[in-house]
Amino acid sequence: MSPSDLIQALLDRKSRELWSVLPQTTVYDAIAVMSEREIGALPVVDNGELIGMLSERDYARKVIL
Repeated sequence: MSPSDLIQALLDRKSRELWSVLPQTTVYDAIAVMSEREIGALPVVDNGELIGMLSERDYARKVIL
């Protein structure tokens, strides 16, 4: 099995759902969504347009500090 076959096999097992938050979503609520969905980052979307990303790393480094 080639490396690309392995990557494709992993991607095939992942959900195709995309979770996002609105700009007015609190950091607490965004972290709760990430925890519930077992994901590490969320796009921030306003009127169907990507305006940013929030990640666990952002929370750990910027919010907590």
